[in-house]
Amino acid sequence: MRLHWTQHIVTLCAASLLATGCATVDLNEMTAPAATNTAQADVNVVERAAAKLKAAFTNKGFVAKTSRKRMRSAAKVLLNGLENKNVTASADDGYLATPKPISVVSADMSFAKQHVIQTTRAAEIYLEMAPAERSLRKELKDLEAALMAAKEAGRVFEASLNGANTTELVVYNKAVDDLRDITNEFGARVRVQQSEKHAKRTSSI
Repeated sequence: MRLHWTQHIVTLCAASLLATGCATVDLNEMTAPAATNTAQADVNVVERAAAKLKAAFTNKGFVAKTSRKRMRSAAKVLLNGLENKNVTASADDGYLATPKPISVVSADMSFAKQHVIQTTRAAEIYLEMAPAERSLRKELKDLEAALMAAKEAGRVFEASLNGANTTELVVYNKAVDDLRDITNEFGARVRVQQSEKHAKRTSSI
């Protein structure tokens, strides 16, 4: 009788241990993807915001479908506060082809402004949270392209207003200036990183 109860207890203990082990594996498998998704979200937040801005502006006709190389080149000029004479409102065949009332242009500027603000906020948060050693070259390129699109859209909006200076245009341009400022901060961080790498290479020679 005692032997029977002993075998029964051993069987129950073994089953309990196996069940506990399986539960542990299942929980680990469930939590691992969540951690990975969080990391991916952190890495791509600026890229996603900039991509959404460029896609929305292109679909709405605010900007033309321009090569990334040309957009980055023009953005570098804009970042320095210079007027780029070679970059014009190239969406002429689209947005400017049909005259629009001020109310429509104002609504489009409000729509565009939200994308600019979202991109700026994403960049500000990312820059604040990013470790000093993390490379920001990819994010800088994305922001430069977004800034170029925002600037081009601003010129298109201004041309559509035919000289009318609306409050919405002033607010939109302010939002673009904020995007330019945070893009400059990313550029400054990248330059510091490059200088530090160069200094390390020089000292090791």
